[in-house]
This record gives sequence, C-alpha cells and structure tokens, in this order.
Amino acid sequence: MTGNTTVLVVDDEKVVREGCSRILSPEGFEVLAAANGREALEVLERESTNVVLCDLKMPVMGALEVLEIVGQRYPDIPVIIITGHGTVESAVECMKRGAYDFITKPFRADHLVLVVRRALEKQTLERRAWQLQEERARNLYDLAAEQSRVRTIVSCMADGVVVTTPDLEVVLHNPAATRLLESMPLVNQGGALSDYINDDNLGNALKRLLANAEGEEECIAQELILGRKHLRALSALVYGPERQVLGTVTVLHDVTSLKELDEMKSNFVHHVSHELRAPLSAIKQQHSVILDGLAGELVDKQRELLNRAQDKIQGLLDMINDLLDVARIESGHGVQQQVPLNLANILQQTVTLMGSKAEEKGLSLELELPEDLPLVQADERSIEEVFTNLISNAINYTPDGGTVLVSAIPHQEYLEVRVSDTGVGIAEEEISKIFDKFYRVKHPQTRQIIGTGLGLSIVKGVTEAHRGSVEVESKPGVGTTFKVSLPTISGGKLADYGQD
Repeated sequence: MTGNTTVLVVDDEKVVREGCSRILSPEGFEVLAAANGREALEVLERESTNVVLCDLKMPVMGALEVLEIVGQRYPDIPVIIITGHGTVESAVECMKRGAYDFITKPFRADHLVLVVRRALEKQTLERRAWQLQEERARNLYDLAAEQSRVRTIVSCMADGVVVTTPDLEVVLHNPAATRLLESMPLVNQGGALSDYINDDNLGNALKRLLANAEGEEECIAQELILGRKHLRALSALVYGPERQVLGTVTVLHDVTSLKELDEMKSNFVHHVSHELRAPLSAIKQQHSVILDGLAGELVDKQRELLNRAQDKIQGLLDMINDLLDVARIESGHGVQQQVPLNLANILQQTVTLMGSKAEEKGLSLELELPEDLPLVQADERSIEEVFTNLISNAINYTPDGGTVLVSAIPHQEYLEVRVSDTGVGIAEEEISKIFDKFYRVKHPQTRQIIGTGLGLSIVKGVTEAHRGSVEVESKPGVGTTFKVSLPTISGGKLADYGQD
C-alpha cells in the first residue's frame, strides 16, 4: 500500500481508534479518526478517503445513519462495520443496507488488515468495472455514430454500392444501386446477386476474387452492359480484423453518357476525316499534275514550294488515315477479317518497303526470321500497319549509322515479333505514356520528326484486338525494343491452308 490509501476509523472508544491506527499505519495506510458519525461526515467532506471503519453503536450518530448518508454521497467508499459480541444480527442488517463487511470486537490485527485490503480490492474492481462500462458505452456510441456516418455516406453516393457475402448473397446496397440496376429492391432484403444483375461476368469475377483471396489480385475492374446502360464495376474483397474474408464490395459507376459522348466523338472524327480526305487528295493530285510539267514548265523555286506543299498535304492525309484507324479501333471495327497469316511474308514486304528510307539515313535495316514460323489468325491490313508503324518509328528515332533489327521468336502459344533499334531511347517515366493518343516522346534529337502521335496507339489497339499484347523495353542513349505477341494457330502450317 502507499500513503495515498486512507482509512477513516469511526468509534466512540479512543482505545479502538488508536488500536486501529497502530495496526494499519505500519501496513502503509494513512489513518484518520472520528468519535461519532457526525464527525466522520465532516472528515469525509475534507479528506479523500478510501475505506471507512465504523462502530455500530455510537452516540450522536450511529452506523445506520452513516451508511445511509455515505451510500448517497460517497457510493464508491466501502464501509466496514465494527461490532461487539452479541450484536452480529445488527451488523448483518447493516450489510443488507450497503455495508461491505463487519468485524467483531475484539479483533485480530491480521484479520483487520485482511478485511481492509479486501475492501480496497472491491473498491478498485468496482471502479475498473465502472470505467469499462463507461468505455463500452462510449465505444458503442462511437460505433453507432460511425455506422450512421457510413450509412449516410453510402446512401448519398452517386455511385451504386453492392455488398455480398462469400456465397454472393446481397447483404447491402444503396439507393444508387437500385436506380442503376432497376431490379434491386428498395430495401435490403437479401437474395442472390444473380437475382439482381443479369450479367455472368460480374459473378464470375467475384468468384475469381474469392477463390484467389490469398493472391495479389485485390480488385477487378470491368464493364457491364445492362440493356442500354454501360456500368463500370470495381470489385474488391472485404476482410475482417484477422484477415478473414467477409465478402465482396462492388462500386458501380454509370458511364453510359461517356460512352455516348465517345461514340459521338468517333462519329464526328470519322465524318470530318472523310470530308477532309477527298479534297486533300484532289489537291495533291493537282499538285502532282503541275509537278509533272503537264500544266507548263516550272522554275526551281516553284517546284520547291510545290514539293513542300505536297509534303504537308501528305502529312495531313497520314493524320486523317490515323484518325480513321483510331476511330475504327475504338468502335470495335478495327479488325475487319482475321485469316491464317504467314507473318514472315508480311515482315519481309514491310522491311523491303522501308529499305529505301533506312538507306537515306545510312541505317542498317535487318530481318532475322527462323524457318517455319507458326501461323497467326489476323487481319492482314491491320497487322501490316502495326509493323509499318513500329519499323518506321525505329528508323525515325535512330541516328544516322545505327541499326534496326526485326526478328521473330516462336513460343508455344504465341509468336513474338521484336523491332529493336539503337536509337535515342525512351525515358523510364515516359514509357507508360507512349501508347496514349497524340503523345510524343520529348527529346532534343526528335523535335524535327513529323508525326501525329497516333501510331503507337494504333499498334496497341490493333494488337489487343487480336488478343495479343505489346511491350516495350528502352534505355536512353542505347535503344528501344518493341515486343508484339500474337496468338498462334495450334499446329497450323502454310500447307494446311493452301498458302506458300
């Protein structure tokens, strides 16, 4: 015990008060004394007290009155009754009225200390219990407040929210989900997810998430088409405090208006490009007639100006063709007809076509192909455009005297074509942007290169439309390698399709 633990001894006999002090003080208690109940109440008002030892029978005010007042004013202070022989029944009655315990006179020192210590333990436990009760009430209030906030936030969200159990039973959805899905009930009443969303893709995605709970795939984004609505769904797992899977949560965002706007943009680009291509082609043709001397002889200055104009017109026509290609890819019509193709022939023709351009820059354009390349199922025109763009870029971004190498590596299920150069390279922070429309790598050595910034976007769109992929590896000042992977036809050889 410490000196902060105070015991108030209330007894009309001085010898009892002094005796209790002699017993308790060596045990570390601070002992206060009062001759009757009234004095005891005055002491309690002045001093902080932990335990009261109170004689049962005293003049002025006895233990019963003290118990009543202490119980009202100081309910956390235990009161121990001191009684003589023959008055045990009265002491028991005091305990019924709130006393903690009683001891009989004459009492042993060890018994007195034991009872006081038990009273203090009771007081400590009661105070701790009261603190825990307060904390519990506060936690419950905070939890209720947090739940209310979450409910309000979820209910007011413009995006739909659907929460399911691991068995894909719907346990929560907000009004926005009801509006977007239409089949959702107004109130949360459970039911299987498939009862509300007529799209197997979402259910399959959630099953894959749940099956791969310990893997790295933490969320899945996909597009759902429900009638005329286009919804973007982002799904993730819901974990408990011990990392156990409690279910899934899916956020639904309505992208219908964006899809319509994108379609309008594509239609506009397609229409304007068509309208521009015809007059530009006519202008170029007329320039060609003049340059050929069919409209009269030209002086050198006139020929120079017309040649520059021809180059600009050709640049505009190339941009229009690229815009039309992008519009076709985005509308899902970029790949017209997929047939078994021998990429060796296409790569050979493209390298031959680009040979003169490479020679003008003093570059070495090489082609390395293994024998018996597997066939790919592809649209010939689109694939030609892919490798024309890649080889043309490699030539444009490689300084004079460099090398451009086109090679192919067959794998079990796909064919990888590489276009490597010893050019200026691409900075690491720009690699993630080079497939964006109209993005061009910023480099002092490439400012003079004319281009629309659509070539690599077309390459990526066409490759992915063929269920393939395109990757890039680059190091500034060393060079760049583009890897185009296309699925092969299992066991397909040229003779199987009548090709040579």
